[in-house]
Parts: sequence; C-alpha cells; structure tokens
Amino acid sequence: MKLRHRLCAATLLFPALMFAQTAAPAAKSAPSTAASSGSYPVMSTAAKNRARQLFGYFDSGQWAQLYAAFSGQMKKSSGGSAQLATVSKTIGTEVKMLGENFAPDMLEPNTVYSRFSQFAKSKDPIYTSLAIDGQGQVASLRFQPAPQPSGNRFVDYKDTAKLRLPFDGDWFVYAGGRDIYQNSNAYSAAERYSLVFTFLKDGRPYSGDGSKNEDYYCYGQPVLAPADGSVVLVNNTFADNVPGRVEEIMPTGNRVLISHGNQEYSLFMHLKQNSIKVKTGQKVKAGQAVGECGNSGNSSTPHLEYRLQNSSGRPLPQTVPAQFIDYVADGAPVTIGEPLRGQTVHNASPPPATPAVETAPAAEKK
Repeated sequence: MKLRHRLCAATLLFPALMFAQTAAPAAKSAPSTAASSGSYPVMSTAAKNRARQLFGYFDSGQWAQLYAAFSGQMKKSSGGSAQLATVSKTIGTEVKMLGENFAPDMLEPNTVYSRFSQFAKSKDPIYTSLAIDGQGQVASLRFQPAPQPSGNRFVDYKDTAKLRLPFDGDWFVYAGGRDIYQNSNAYSAAERYSLVFTFLKDGRPYSGDGSKNEDYYCYGQPVLAPADGSVVLVNNTFADNVPGRVEEIMPTGNRVLISHGNQEYSLFMHLKQNSIKVKTGQKVKAGQAVGECGNSGNSSTPHLEYRLQNSSGRPLPQTVPAQFIDYVADGAPVTIGEPLRGQTVHNASPPPATPAVETAPAAEKK
C-alpha cells in the first residue's frame, strides 16, 4: 500500500479541488529541524486544534488567513487565496460534519486531519484532507467529492472465524472503516475492507529522520495468527524497500495466507524478508507468530496490512469485513467490532493457551 500517495499530492478524481505540494520524490528527504521541533508536535492536541482552526478559516470564508498559513512550497504550487474562494463557491459551506479522524503522515513529521462533511452545494459528501507541519503550516490540502461506496454482497457479512487482533500491544489503525475518509480502499471491491496498522510513539511512527526501515517502530514486530487455521501460501523472498521507494513487481510483497475454513482466509502483506516462521500446510493457533512487520512489495514505509478474504486465489478473492473480538479501542472495551482509522487498539486478553500434548509414560524397565 503506497501510504504516502494516499495522503498527499496524489492524482485525484477532482484535481481542481486540490491544493498540495508537488509530488514527493522517490526517496524520502530528511525533514527540516523546524518541522520536527515546532509548537505543533505530530498528533498533539495543539496540532489537532490547529487543523480544525484552519478548516474553520475555509468554511467561514477567511481565505486570506488560510492562505497565510500555507507553507512556502504550498504557496508556490497553489493558486492563492482566490483559488480557495473559487473552491468555496463551488461546494458552499459545511452543513454537517459526518466524521473526522487524525493520523500521522508516514514519511514526514506532519499531522493529517481527515474530515467528512456534507456541504451546501455538493450532492455528495466532501472528503477534506489537511496536513499541518510542526509549525502549524498547511503542508497539503485537498477537497474530494466522495459518493458513498456502492453496496456489495459482503456489506452485512458476519465472520465465522473468531478473530483476534494480529499483534501484541497497542497499535494505531492507519486505515480501517467503510468510508473514504477512514479507508482509501473504500471504492475497491477487492480491497475495500483491508486494514492497515502501524506502531506509534509520541504520536510518530518512526524515530530520527525515518530514512531507514529500522527507524520505524513497527518494523520487525511479530505478526500473529488471528485465529486457528492452516497455512496455504507463503512468500518470503522479497527485499524490504527503502522508505519512500516502492517495488511494483509483487504488490503484496512477502506474505502469509491462512485458511480458517468456511471460505475465510487471513492475508498478511508486506512482511519483512526472511521473517516468516511458518510453512505451507502447517497448522497454526490463534496468537502464534507467523512473521514480522516489514516493508516489501507495493509499500513505501513499514506497516502491517491485513485482509480477511473469501478465497485463496481462485476465484479472484474479495475482502470481507474483519470483525475482531474482545479488544480495546481508545480505552473502551469492544466485544466485537471493526477497527477504525485513528483508533489505538490492543487485545483485551491473551490468546487461548495451546493444550499440552500428553505423552504416554515410559515403559518400566525390567
């Protein structure tokens, strides 16, 4: 999953409604000291309040104030406050906020604010994505009309497997949910229920400048089987990418596919090279380590992408909703649910203990 391109400078369906920096270079550039040490640390309360304030400037027609908060690069690549006014006149003012969330940019020390709203002059809801840097400046801004995803036969699907979250400890939900502001896969039939997780410390996914995979807190963390099953596919040979670069040869990268029966399969993607600990045909138990989080395949930064799908490959698989049991989301217990972007989640209890194998007593020597 190209995490960077889903956040900033992507080719959008409605490019006229977008304000963003020019596309990121293939290799990650080191962030400036100012961006990482300003008054608005990544994912801080100050950063979140600042993002809401900047959105308020747009909604209230304070386009000059919003433009003044643009970073230098943003000012060079945008059409100025007049273009903001044009966008505002196109979609009108916000009538109702339908949802919002915050997430860190995976490659830069920015806080990304995603807002889903109904605007007065737009038939479809508008998805707004606004990223701010450590100085509280606008690093990217886009407005995208976002019609509701079409229904499919899995909308009301209920899992048969009793799934646990596939990791230990607190992980951040980077993509999860059924709307575009929660999950960039919402309009893809084959991927619409995919989930992406990462590991944060102080609101950030990496230490230092994030130029090495080892800088990312999730890299090398154990990935666990979410339920009992049998391994039906393993690939362990793809090298991990340098952060900011993507390998297109095998989009899923190193992967493990586990059958849970009843046409339910867990797919783990982008795993670390040579980290997979299971073999095809092997039985696994819930909570058993199957590999490590990595950055292989169509991946620009280390992260864990998980799918529950309805086949092993033939017919072509489609994702189904993954409903995890007995977990905690942002401190609140969840009996069964689907993790949403912006939540921090962990299992509420350890996996069931694997029964000890009883061995027959040794024959008495005569």
